[in-house]
Amino acid sequence: MSASDQDPILALEDCTSADSLTQLLTLLFEPSDPLRDLLVPSVLLRLTTRTSPPSTYNELIDICEEVAKDWTWDEKAEFLSGHPMIGEVKGLSKLSGKEQGGAVVTPQVILDRLAHLNALYCKIYPGMRYITFVNSRPRSAIIPEMESILSLPLSPQPLPDDFPTSEPGLDSADVESRVKSPDSAEWKNECERGLGDVWLIGRARLKGLGLQ
Repeated sequence: MSASDQDPILALEDCTSADSLTQLLTLLFEPSDPLRDLLVPSVLLRLTTRTSPPSTYNELIDICEEVAKDWTWDEKAEFLSGHPMIGEVKGLSKLSGKEQGGAVVTPQVILDRLAHLNALYCKIYPGMRYITFVNSRPRSAIIPEMESILSLPLSPQPLPDDFPTSEPGLDSADVESRVKSPDSAEWKNECERGLGDVWLIGRARLKGLGLQ
């Protein structure tokens, strides 16, 4: 499907309009204040230096990726925090719900474990939110991935209904010892990983829309 077959809001020639660019990037990356107040102005500023709009939608994502490299670490983390948490079931866009397996009922034990892992992640990596390119995987497949990133023992798969989902405790000494300073290499590397997955999500959504 070509761009001309899409709603006019997706037209690349409209990228110089803040409203149209916001609507387009919202479709690709989810609605958030940081997208509207940080990403859109950054991309618009970059586009003013060009004599023509991006030739493809993937090139527009390239521009998003490039402008994000100039953000401060606080700005990068703020942008990541605008994305929905893995395992959320309410308030998701149609695309995000589909990506997180919204058509399949997720067992409560999986949702509870993901909710706790999200809380742990936000504590261990202060100021950030866990982002991953789901790529059609079930929510259960994200649990070992998050546990690995947090250096936690891997939960059994499949997760039994009586699994203690709230371990380790959020305020435990074990978790406190894992907290990363925003000035640390570990925190910054994780921030860059999350941003990289945001761009992968956007490119996957383009493909799903039949756009390039």
